[in-house]
Amino acid sequence: MPLRPYLSIIYNTSNLDISGFIRSFVLDISITQRLTDAATNVAVKIRDDEMKFQNDPTFNGIGDTLDVELFYENATPDKKLDAGVFYLDRVELSAPPDVLALRALNYPLNQALRTKKTRTWSSTTLSGIVSAIATEHGLSVSGTREPVNFTNWEQSDKSDLEFLMDLAQDFDHVFRFDSLGRLYFHSWELLDNAANSWSFNKDDLLARPSLRFTSADSGTYRNFTTNYDDGSPGTANLIDTFVYSTDSITGSTTYESFAQAQLGVRGLWRRTNSLRRSVEFTIEGDGRVNLGQNFAIAGYGTFDGNYQIQELRNSLSNNGWVTEIKGRKLYEEFPS
Repeated sequence: MPLRPYLSIIYNTSNLDISGFIRSFVLDISITQRLTDAATNVAVKIRDDEMKFQNDPTFNGIGDTLDVELFYENATPDKKLDAGVFYLDRVELSAPPDVLALRALNYPLNQALRTKKTRTWSSTTLSGIVSAIATEHGLSVSGTREPVNFTNWEQSDKSDLEFLMDLAQDFDHVFRFDSLGRLYFHSWELLDNAANSWSFNKDDLLARPSLRFTSADSGTYRNFTTNYDDGSPGTANLIDTFVYSTDSITGSTTYESFAQAQLGVRGLWRRTNSLRRSVEFTIEGDGRVNLGQNFAIAGYGTFDGNYQIQELRNSLSNNGWVTEIKGRKLYEEFPS
């Protein structure tokens, strides 16, 4: 007998459980996560022909909080997706028929995170910068950072959100907010080297949406270079021997040391080449499948191999709960 999925929503700071009330009105709900996006977002469409939500004073709109879970009743093993707390960022009403579309993000919509700043981070580390910014905003930190040392690193007219995204790109880390609302800042190399969490074959996949493998060479580079100046200028280099391209690219950032530049050249490669081999497929809804996990897929010949989850979309509709996975193939580029 197929498992029956359920939706749980705790609304606003009053911890009002509207799950039973809202289920019959929800047309669909989707929770989307990407390794390259700081925020997880949830989108909910609600049928409101009787104006129950439009006229409800409890429904305040922007800034309201939603605590969202998807689960199967009495399922073994427990496949519950505890997506965490979301902050309502966008509300749309379309009619007729009356449909409310809600979008929420999993980090606080406070102005401080988005206020542009100019300052110099001196005599500190990557972990030190991340922890200091988190403390300023009352946030906790998760993930493991590379041991990067800074003499002077500029935050020039950038919000803390922008600055953290730039740090992640420039030093080959993942930055996002996790399901507990913590600031997750983690070495991408450690993700790449982690053991596989899953193995998928044709029997595990749903027919719709259909599986798709992609291999592309357009826009890729073979040779990567970043510059550093520690008093004696030099470069860090990397060669991707898995592409047909013979093009070269040099990063625009000048690093303080060779160690920094090594991370920078990997980040440069990741932004251009890492997604050239990818796979997309759908499985029955499963909250145990997490962003950034590595997995093996088999049964497709030369497309078989090890991949890493780059994007997850869990959606619940009249057709049930499905988990859509987008992954990139793992392969090792070579420093030169």
